[in-house]
Amino acid sequence: MMRALICTDFAGPPSLHVEDVQTPRPEAGEVLIEVVAAGICFADTLMSRNKHQNKHEPPFSTGMEVGGIVAGLGPDVDGLKIGDSVAALVYDGGHAEYVCAKAYETFLLPEGCDPVQAAALLSVALTSEIALVEKGRVAPGDTVLIGGAAGGVGLSAVQLAKFHSARVIAAVSDDAKAAACLAAGADAAIIYGPDLREQVKAANEGRDVDIVLDPVGGSFAEQAAHCLDWDGRYLVIGFAGGGIPNFAANRLLVKNRSVLGVVLGYYRWRKPARLAEAADVVLQAIRDGALNVPTAPLEGLEAVPGAMLRIENRQMIGKAVVKLT
Repeated sequence: MMRALICTDFAGPPSLHVEDVQTPRPEAGEVLIEVVAAGICFADTLMSRNKHQNKHEPPFSTGMEVGGIVAGLGPDVDGLKIGDSVAALVYDGGHAEYVCAKAYETFLLPEGCDPVQAAALLSVALTSEIALVEKGRVAPGDTVLIGGAAGGVGLSAVQLAKFHSARVIAAVSDDAKAAACLAAGADAAIIYGPDLREQVKAANEGRDVDIVLDPVGGSFAEQAAHCLDWDGRYLVIGFAGGGIPNFAANRLLVKNRSVLGVVLGYYRWRKPARLAEAADVVLQAIRDGALNVPTAPLEGLEAVPGAMLRIENRQMIGKAVVKLT
């Protein structure tokens, strides 16, 4: 038996509760992981309200990213052994003492890599890395505008854009978040308002930007799209602000701009080799300190619903993570 955070009625984070449930057994191609730490993300809040695109039937456990120790192996698993320190992506079930993960979504941690940081950052940093490199074609000297820059995706994108020698403008909603972004390495931080383009140009020597990375959507997206230079790339990561934007096709045409969606699940299902390459970059960056997003690890599964509410209400700076051992 094990303890797990369980969703039974889609009433949101306050209704989640801890239960004793059966420990899962790994099937073919799966790894059983003893969870040391698990990330808490916006998708978990959506899952708890039945608003996530991947639907679940209650009862189930939330949690989509973990760091821990290999405790068991199903048939047909190569390259991993019991006792290995790993980080893994899962579709649910991460907010528990044990979880099964697909072997191709389980990544061996480099020596010295903190499993708590790995659990906190795996999904957000993989999203940022794939967005910037594969979709955004980030190059040294590019300027990247990052919306919602003080959240988990945002701060990982700040540090990974700097890792790839880009200039970073962080867009946030208050002074505390701006300070967190500057501490993470952003070249400039702006508290965005109705004149976002003028704010961006003032922070960028009068120029527009090459890339916008946007996990916010809504009114921010409608303004940020006007900040793109010729041949600019707009990376749609999510809609944490609640609204799904519309982009004017005529502006995309005359400015040769691109709007590109980025969903990590596509790479999990269709491009696992590319996902593994990105994981190598991310985990090495965590180990070497190039990727070090602020976390305030919570203790125990009972603390997870409160963290979800803070994420839902956009009160979280950095990335939420819960320690189980």
